[in-house]
Amino acid sequence: MMIFLPLGVDGAELDRLPRVSIGIAVVCALAFVATWVIPSEPLGVGDEDINQLAEQSLTHSELVFPAACSERFLSDHGRKLIAKLRQQAKENDDPSVDVAKRQQQLDARCDELMVRTDSSSLRRFALVPARGIAQPGWLTCMFLHLGWMHLLGNMLFFYVVGLLLEDAWGRPLFAAFYLAGGLVANLAHFAIEPSSQGVMVGASGAVAACMGAFCLRFAQRRVRVGYFIWILRIWRGTVPVPGWAWAGLWFGNEVLNYLLWGNDTGVAVMAHIGGFAFGFAGASLMRATRLEERVVAPALAAAQGGWVADPRVAEAQAALDRGDLKEAREGFTRVLSGQPDHTDSLLALGRMDLEDGKLQLGLTRVERALNLLAGRASAEAVWGALEQLGTLLPLERLRPATAWRVAQSLEGEGAPPTAAPTTEALYSVAGTGSGTVAVRALIRAAELRLAQYKHPEKAGEYVARAKTLLTGDAATLAEHVQALEQQVERSLDERGRRGVEPGQPVPAIDAPAAPPRIIPCRILGLSDKALSLESANGQRRTLAVTEVLAVAVGMLPIAGAPGAPPRQTVLTDLVVSWGSGAQGPLVLRINVPGLSLPQLYPGLAQRDAFAKLISDLLEYSSATALPDSTSLKQGKYPKFASEAELSQQFYGVGSAAA
Repeated sequence: MMIFLPLGVDGAELDRLPRVSIGIAVVCALAFVATWVIPSEPLGVGDEDINQLAEQSLTHSELVFPAACSERFLSDHGRKLIAKLRQQAKENDDPSVDVAKRQQQLDARCDELMVRTDSSSLRRFALVPARGIAQPGWLTCMFLHLGWMHLLGNMLFFYVVGLLLEDAWGRPLFAAFYLAGGLVANLAHFAIEPSSQGVMVGASGAVAACMGAFCLRFAQRRVRVGYFIWILRIWRGTVPVPGWAWAGLWFGNEVLNYLLWGNDTGVAVMAHIGGFAFGFAGASLMRATRLEERVVAPALAAAQGGWVADPRVAEAQAALDRGDLKEAREGFTRVLSGQPDHTDSLLALGRMDLEDGKLQLGLTRVERALNLLAGRASAEAVWGALEQLGTLLPLERLRPATAWRVAQSLEGEGAPPTAAPTTEALYSVAGTGSGTVAVRALIRAAELRLAQYKHPEKAGEYVARAKTLLTGDAATLAEHVQALEQQVERSLDERGRRGVEPGQPVPAIDAPAAPPRIIPCRILGLSDKALSLESANGQRRTLAVTEVLAVAVGMLPIAGAPGAPPRQTVLTDLVVSWGSGAQGPLVLRINVPGLSLPQLYPGLAQRDAFAKLISDLLEYSSATALPDSTSLKQGKYPKFASEAELSQQFYGVGSAAA
């Protein structure tokens, strides 16, 4: 004796309550109670009634088992057996028997049994092929069952395959698929025996469709199969089987049964075959058209607030967690074949490549993922990716442009303080490039180093490297580099004066900072190369856009109509020098009218035009964003009670007119 039963899918997790699957199970249970548990004879007649009718027909060899009852109640094997027994009964025929009367009684008994079966709820809602197309059984039969084992067996298989499919495809699509699979399975059974009077009930056709889809969609998931084998001794336990193998073997067994026994086994084998084929074909179509990732997954994400877990990623990650690197790699690769910008898959494959010593391939994938994250994710997400890679990622091998973007993103809101050393290292790598961006990267690396009050000589190295790059457009940053050089010298002098050992933190120098010099301006023109401005006294000047070192935005209250609360306005600061010695930063301050938004961005609403201006300024100049790039890009501008408070927040001291 051998028994194999699926018990579940290893590591299966659902993102949503499987309401459709639960609903199907509940309807099947309620229908079973109503049509099988409550009635004393669910089919109207029992085996005893059929046996008595058969015995009655064998009392004389000339009696004919009524054709209607033969078609409805007997299998081919049963009809052959009665014919054989009738031949044997010839020797015992009683010549005094009134055959015509006995036949009349036999026909009447058959009519009675036919009426009883027709009145049963189970037959009324079952699929009877002989009834033709116009019958409710096409739909209702897939919720009815013949006995406890029939119901529990179907629900067990449905539990294994249905929940994951509903979770991946969503409730409406899964419900439609389940019903369509059941109808196709019914059609397959109908096509084989269109004139049969036998009843067909059960969810197995629809469940077979789910198994066909599961065989492809979750091919690599492990189905936990319980086994009980009794051959001389007993073997029992569980074994994990790949989804494709488990479902495929079941389907192969159904095909073998049909080839050996046809559809005369008491089980609608052709319904199982038709349902499975439909499910596999449906899943194949979903994969070929990428319907799930292009339509289904985004719809589920929108319904759940913009995020939904991709089951394929979960499967690949589960394989990685259990050490099955081949399956994990294949899983992540499948995700990327449909979603080339899937950052989690890029990072996972990149990490595996780096672990395998495939440095160039790993770096290519990791850089793509980091660039994507830096462009669209939070600093927290970028930092999480870097932490995941850890020491496997050689930062010095990153391209300067990638290092710059990642470092910039780490200065946004959400990055932990512990990210500062990594950010500094990334800016140092970005400084190995050329041009203005390389100089800005080295400047920022030096600033981060000085902010730690530790190893100021390292900041001096960054400054020295920056000085060698001050050519072309980058020459506009010479003033800033010079100011940093002086700050490094002061820090080194302070360390010597206080007797601090190299490598130990140097206390901050308590020198009063000079106030920023504020020049009110208005913008005349902006391009990716130049910025034209006019000061309040009418002087005009054109700057290289790279001369803008920082862009700061803040909101201030202004008086409204009498009796009305103050309104909010926006001030935009362009820092063109951080100052040095006794001089504070040089700031060009622009109010809303001075932005010239209608001229720069005709046709755009004021809010959209302002967002576009800030975005262009940051892109063209590679300037530092204040308070941070994430806030400015999202339009989240800090509010201040006065201009003095704004200057204090951004520049550390109050403002002074220039």
